[in-house]
This record gives sequence, structure tokens and C-alpha cells, in this order.
Amino acid sequence: MKKTLFIMAAIAAMACSCDKNSDCEPCQEAETKATLNVSLDFEDEPQTRATSYVTAQTYETKVNDVQVLVFDSSGALNAYVDADTKTSGISISTTAGSKTVWAVVNGPNLSSITTLSALQSTAVDLGANSTTETTGFVMAGSTTCTVGSSAATASVAVKRLVARVALQKINNSLPGSYGALTVNNVTLINVAGNQNLAGTASVSTWYNKMGRKDGATATGQIIDGSTYVASHPTLTFKSVGSSVANGASLTPTTPYLFYCYPNSTTTDATGWSSSFTARKTRLVVAATIGGTKYKRDIIQVYLDFKRRVNSNGKQHRSCQGCSNYPKCKFTSPIE
Repeated sequence: MKKTLFIMAAIAAMACSCDKNSDCEPCQEAETKATLNVSLDFEDEPQTRATSYVTAQTYETKVNDVQVLVFDSSGALNAYVDADTKTSGISISTTAGSKTVWAVVNGPNLSSITTLSALQSTAVDLGANSTTETTGFVMAGSTTCTVGSSAATASVAVKRLVARVALQKINNSLPGSYGALTVNNVTLINVAGNQNLAGTASVSTWYNKMGRKDGATATGQIIDGSTYVASHPTLTFKSVGSSVANGASLTPTTPYLFYCYPNSTTTDATGWSSSFTARKTRLVVAATIGGTKYKRDIIQVYLDFKRRVNSNGKQHRSCQGCSNYPKCKFTSPIE
């Protein structure tokens, strides 16, 4: 008898679980599948000066790998696609509803990401970027869209995580009695070395601190490109070795280009200290005048993510430098 009652109870439970008109909870509906077609739009980096160098270098826009991630309204991952080098017609199977779509170019492997917050906080060191085309620059961007029961489209605007500093001209504006000078090198110092894909990370890694080699223990360990080498030198250092006559200018065919992550530091400090504190990023020229080597800050680079609007109403990142850029007057001998 007990066995018969047990069987009858089991049959009743099965009937209840499948009968939407009964008092028990209804079955879960299967999620509606849909297709999302994604394309990438590569944003140029507008400049703040009318005379700024705006030409994109080939390695700056080189696409070696594209990853697309789709998240639902709760921030959970819906779909991940490694699209190889495709930048359009990327077809993704997902579900209907509100979506946040991220595209990452030349970035780290993101196949293990499961949430939007984890993606946004993914760290990218400055060294992940390169002027070598086979590596290129890390780019990222996102958009939102609503996916219906049929195919939907999304265009994601991506841009470099790094900012570019272009040095177009060095003037020898010294009094005539000084004669010619030799520009030895140019170094980007106090460089912000860490960022995340969302561009919201505080600076915790610094390169070329105070113009010295990383790990410097003495004031004399000034970056020179040989004895004391800059960190990520293809991004932060240029060896020049050119003579500039008095009253003349050094104008390279292609400006000297440097790359760093935005640095929103507003406080500043100069000179050597055994204990480094956050300070502005600077572009420093080292030159030889009359047999003595000098160094001079020619621009204080203040880079941040604040959005500004130029005369034609387009928003862009700001790159603010000193008003005398790029006029050079060497007054401080190298220590």
C-alpha cells in the first residue's frame, strides 16, 4: 500500500510541474535566441592645437586581434567571440533584451571573463602597447543596444588607451653668444604605466620617474639611452644627436612621437627625491651646449579623461601643455 501511495504521489508531482494552470510554479520559458551583428568604428584622436600633428601612424591603427563581449542588463556575460582580425560583419548568437557590447583590439585574452565589471577592471600595462605592427596598440570601446527576436546591429567605437605626445620642433632661442647646441635625446618622464580597459584606473605604476632609470638609487642615474635606459624606450625615449644652429630649429620630417597613459595628477614636484610622489608627466630635452650637457622640460604634459568640446562641437580628450610649447631655453646643467 505504501508503495502504491508513493508512486501516485510521484505521478501527481510530475503532472503539477508541467501544468501551467495548476497551483504550482510554472515551467521556465526558454530564452529567445537572437543574432547580433557587430562592427567596429575606429575613432581618431582629435587635437587641441590647430598646428597639432594629426597623422595616424600605421602601427597605431593596426588590428591584430578583435574580441567582442556581450553582457545583459545585470552585467552577466551573454556571449564572447574572438573575431580574429574582422572589424565588421561579426555575427554573435545571444539572447533578446538590453545589451552592453564591448570590443577590445590587440588586448589580453578575455575568454575567461564572466562579468562586465571584470572586463572593465582588466589591467593593461603600458608595455602591452608597441610601435611594432605585429603587436600594435590596445584599443577598446563599448555601446549599448536592444536586441529583439530577430537580428540586431551594433557599432562599437574603439580608441587607443594610450595618449600620444608629438614633438614637432625644437628651437635654439639662446642668446647668440651660446652658438649651436646639440640635441642629445628627448625623454618622457613620470609616465603613468597602468590602466584598465575602462580607462578608470588610478595610477599605481610609474615609469622613468624623475627622469631616472627605474629603480634608480642615486640622482646621477639620468636616462641617456645607453648607460641608463628608459622603460619601454620605443614609447618614451628618442635618441636624436642633431646640431641646431643659434636662431635655427630642429624640425624632424616625422615628429618625435611618445606614448603614455593619461595622468590626471594636478600637484607637482621637480628634481630628485629618494621617495617618489605622484607628479605631472613631462617631456624633457637633453642637449650639449659648449661642451656641457643640459636638460630642460619643454612641456608639462597634463593628460586626463575629461571630455572637452572644440570649436566644431566634437568631444575629445584634452592634452594641455605649457604656453611656450615647444620653445626651449636650457638653463639647468645635468646633475
